[in-house]
Amino acid sequence: MIIDRYTKVLMTVFTLVLLLNGLNPWINPSQVVAIENTTTDGTKNGNNCSSQDKKNSLKMLEGMNNLERLLGYIESSVNNIQLTVKGIDRKVSEYPSRNTTEKR
Repeated sequence: MIIDRYTKVLMTVFTLVLLLNGLNPWINPSQVVAIENTTTDGTKNGNNCSSQDKKNSLKMLEGMNNLERLLGYIESSVNNIQLTVKGIDRKVSEYPSRNTTEKR
């Protein structure tokens, strides 16, 4: 097959371009780390949150506080019931039994 000089040069250029494109991740790797936006005093910049997001987070915080209060109430109620049951068991065990082994 007879290939003229222009075609050989063109094929060589395409080959080099494809080779460099394939080696690009090793030659010039992209930045993988995340960059955090902070202000000059080191605190996070809060301008990225919308007002709706802030309202939703406040509602979630209030919901969590209500849930914690409810769980505390349930726990104290269960503790009161346990103390009552223990008191009843103690009183029942103090009564004389009905079945006496002695005959009258």
